[in-house]
Amino acid sequence: MDVGILLNCLSKINKDNIRATYHFQERINQRKSEVHPDLNEIYNIILKEQPVGILKQEEGKFKLYYERTEKYDLIVIISIKSTSLLILNLVTCFLEEAKKRRRLDEAGISGN
Repeated sequence: MDVGILLNCLSKINKDNIRATYHFQERINQRKSEVHPDLNEIYNIILKEQPVGILKQEEGKFKLYYERTEKYDLIVIISIKSTSLLILNLVTCFLEEAKKRRRLDEAGISGN
């Protein structure tokens, strides 16, 4: 599966297509904070927002970037085993500094 097909799938899924693995649920409970969303918020993010970045990690496994604040992105790792009956498995998620995603350029964004 390529990124274009994934974007198309993300635009058509509903909550029934998303499965949170045990590992994912454990990590959500450990990382929940004012900035880190809970499971229901993550479902809403995936269903309603378009990722600001996608990295294909391996066949059927993707790293999705969702902008949460000026400082942090929410990273959600998903795996898709089949596209015929689309099931999106949530593998893990975590916050990452947004500057890792952003390009440094002459427009005044610095690496500090």
